[in-house]
Amino acid sequence: MRKVFLILAIVVLLGGASSAFADGGNVNYTATSSADGQSFTFTFSEPSTITSLVTTTTVDLSAGSLNVVLPGSEVQFFDAAESGLFNVDFTLGGDSYEVEFFGAQIYSGLGSPYTLLTGAWPVTGGEFVVDGEEVACLSGGSVNAVAAPEPASLAMLGFGLFAVGALRKKARLA
Repeated sequence: MRKVFLILAIVVLLGGASSAFADGGNVNYTATSSADGQSFTFTFSEPSTITSLVTTTTVDLSAGSLNVVLPGSEVQFFDAAESGLFNVDFTLGGDSYEVEFFGAQIYSGLGSPYTLLTGAWPVTGGEFVVDGEEVACLSGGSVNAVAAPEPASLAMLGFGLFAVGALRKKARLA
């Protein structure tokens, strides 16, 4: 009976480990660059599969000592022909901002649904636009995209680890 339970626990553990990072979770983005010598970072999360290349999400902006949460921000992904990467559009203090990150295309699919890719890409250029007017060009930086596991998958992974540990302890005591 103990062997059956151990095999079952290992199956649950492996199932949790493989499904924790499968499609269905989110992709967490960190985009860093600088404009006019001022470095900044945008962070946001998107579902790993999207039906439109234009999404609305909450974006965190850090620039020096400034840390701002920007709910209702728009992220628009572009293909390689349109300079790739994405734009982040938001409103702050009554002004409309658009930060354009140029680089590689970071999604796959020729039509809906699109799958967001994970990895790291250099920012090859970009623009900082305020109220429709370009005020600065981006220089350097990178975009990092990391898969975030689903909470249910992590729970299954944790249960599998607990079960294997409990069985090993029980076997040592016997």
